[in-house]
Amino acid sequence: MTQQIENRKSKIENQSWPDLLLVIILALLPCLFFWRLLTPNPADRMAIAAGDFTEQYYPLRAFAAQEWVRGQIPLWNPYLFGGQPALADIQSGALYPPHLLQSLLLGWSGLGFPLWALELQVIAHFSLAAIGTYLFIRSYLLASSPPRLPASLRRARFGGLMASLAFTYGGYLTGFPVQQLTILETSAWLPWVMWAISAAIVRPPTIDRRPPTDNRQLVEDNQPTNNPASRLPLHPSRSSAPLLPRSPAPYWGALAFALAILAGHPQTVLYIFYLSLAYFLYLRFTIYTPRTTYHASRITHHASRLLASLIPWLVMVVLGVCLAAAQLLPTREFIAHSLRADLSYQAVSAGLPLNEFIAILYPGFFGGSPQYVGIVSLILIALALTRPPTPNPRPPILFWAGAGLVSLLLAFGGNTFLYPLFYLFMPGFEAVRQQERAFLVYSFSAAVLTGWGAFFLTGPLPKAARSTFTRFERRLRWIAAIALALTAFFIYGSAVSTARGDEVNLFYGVLWHHLFGLIILGGTLLLLLLRSRGWLRHPWGMALLALWLAFNLFTVNWRFNLEKPTNPPPFTPNGIVQFLQTNLPTLRLRSGQAFQPSNLPTRIVSGGLLPGGNSAASVYHLQDLTGNTPLQLASVENFMRQMPSWRLWQLLSVRYVLDKRDIAGAGLKPVFEEGNLKVFEMGDPFSRAWFVGNIEVIAGDNEAISRLASDDFDLRRTAVVPTPLDLPPTDPTTSSVTILALDSNYLQAQVNASDRQLLVFSQIFYPGWQAKIDNQSAELLRVNVIQQGVVVSQGQHTVELVFSPTSFWLGAAISFVALLVCLGLLVGSNRLISLKAILG
Repeated sequence: MTQQIENRKSKIENQSWPDLLLVIILALLPCLFFWRLLTPNPADRMAIAAGDFTEQYYPLRAFAAQEWVRGQIPLWNPYLFGGQPALADIQSGALYPPHLLQSLLLGWSGLGFPLWALELQVIAHFSLAAIGTYLFIRSYLLASSPPRLPASLRRARFGGLMASLAFTYGGYLTGFPVQQLTILETSAWLPWVMWAISAAIVRPPTIDRRPPTDNRQLVEDNQPTNNPASRLPLHPSRSSAPLLPRSPAPYWGALAFALAILAGHPQTVLYIFYLSLAYFLYLRFTIYTPRTTYHASRITHHASRLLASLIPWLVMVVLGVCLAAAQLLPTREFIAHSLRADLSYQAVSAGLPLNEFIAILYPGFFGGSPQYVGIVSLILIALALTRPPTPNPRPPILFWAGAGLVSLLLAFGGNTFLYPLFYLFMPGFEAVRQQERAFLVYSFSAAVLTGWGAFFLTGPLPKAARSTFTRFERRLRWIAAIALALTAFFIYGSAVSTARGDEVNLFYGVLWHHLFGLIILGGTLLLLLLRSRGWLRHPWGMALLALWLAFNLFTVNWRFNLEKPTNPPPFTPNGIVQFLQTNLPTLRLRSGQAFQPSNLPTRIVSGGLLPGGNSAASVYHLQDLTGNTPLQLASVENFMRQMPSWRLWQLLSVRYVLDKRDIAGAGLKPVFEEGNLKVFEMGDPFSRAWFVGNIEVIAGDNEAISRLASDDFDLRRTAVVPTPLDLPPTDPTTSSVTILALDSNYLQAQVNASDRQLLVFSQIFYPGWQAKIDNQSAELLRVNVIQQGVVVSQGQHTVELVFSPTSFWLGAAISFVALLVCLGLLVGSNRLISLKAILG
């Protein structure tokens, strides 16, 4: 009878439905965490707080979505800063498949791209991070259990679940990455990349279906054994070191790495790059260690074998970069012309102050502390770190502890000397700001250690470990007693602060989290008592501990990024927006839609006063000189900063200026007013294109700006160029220009030149813009520092400006070839491992 019961348990454990059930739960759990975003009850509904989410990311994503739905590649955004690259701004997510797919589905359904679509992206990527972490930890924990007994499979699932909860709902992902969407979306792919690396080295495990015996149970607890099967299994590809990996895992990893790049945050990709390399090298050195020898030939032999062993990781990274080349090449070009091209140590070394260490235990009052992973997680991490080491196999406890410690110190930036070392010797760290984002690695490392601690906690303890666990429980009770005694201190401090009438009662905030931490600590101690009776090994015992961890993290972090929705909702056009949309020409496709020929000024200066903030004009289709994005053309920023406002507005074809002040004067007249906001119309605006009869050659940009800013410089008749042009002085007043078509990436003009003259366009000069005159390529000149110009011969001509950057088309070709190669390698390997095979 006992044998039959054990066989039945073994059969149940080996089924895949528990994994499927856990994956479904993890996929749906973010809906519970963000239930106030999804509730149909208006009284309960909340929204993600205004900030970067609404003012920076939504306008960028909405513009890219609208362009795709219109059937255009979003190469150029004419609505920000007078015009700048759109797709090349990697944060726009123009080529990120989830965003692209969602944009097309919503657009074709007639829904446009509302703000709630971006909130759904947040929820979806929480699900993505949760499932990826579960699969990675579960797979590696199972592979690390030498006999692979059914009990090990249950414990591996539990470890994966606990790690998933700790990473997904810890202080990092639930903090500022929700506001800075690209950080969240890039971070969500980290566990998938790590899973691919693990699968590339570790053979998918098999389950020993025989009923357990005492001897095998002892081996399961990682006791030293001479059985070669107890070592971590390798793919056959390791020993033969072929030119390309036989396992499909590196190719799946390349897809995950490419998606991380396309998600739009290079700094987070940098962390994934270094962590994946370190983890891969760790696995190689711990799984395959060549014998030490002093013979030069053998040293060379082992070095070559070690280099060959890096092939799976190199394939993953190189192929992933090639898959994302359509995004990377334009972005690299944009960054080279942006304000980010040359950053100093002072600009990039900022991190959290050292007093933020305390947030490991006492987070912000409403969460938002990236270093907080929960009291339950800290206890499991301590258990993983204090458990006696075992030689076969070697759990990667020290690796993840080291990665967590290094990233923790790195997140404090220049406040410790660790960051200067990375700044000097680790490529890439000198080009990224806000070092607190390194908490991604800390949070993920803590989640991995949480999984290991849960795995150890629910397993049998050998004699050598029982005394260690007893001491661990005893020390944990002492910590609880000390924390309870400290409660009196916090209560006293809070009472004194209240009596003094302090505006900010810091003691009260700390007291709240202290008492909550005591509750969590006490509950965890009670759950640990279940272990002595063996109850934690049962599914219901594991479920209790998982629910306790979820309660810990949800309570602290679930409210941080939420606020009551505004009325009216963000980006609701007010009267001023409607006035501007009515009186300004809008962009139209070059074909299929009517465009009224004109040469009117088309831009505004909003000053960030439109509903939605500095980049709101991108949503309303108003061409603005304002914007909110980290990437801005350095030449344009310098030009706008130095030029007097009036002359700047003339050159950039501004018609309306928004201001709360009364700035009416000789050149500005009020034309519309709503509330305390006024709209003024320029009395002497420039058209979108005009002829000049004279040129001045000034090579330096700053000198050219100074000349353009001079009152004696006639902007209508004269232009500044960096190199000489063979043009005689002429009278431009007899020439004419009519704009026939105007689109994001295209401008067409009908011109009638009285002589050979320079035609100036109020278009931002940038590599990738091309000029045609009567369907013949023409040289596009840089005029007035930041504008475009072409030399037109006498007579009537059709002039076209097209933005078609070589960097994008070259990158697209590379990405297309890489995708074909990746798919071919996956199919050609003939080893498309099923989910059941990978999971064991």
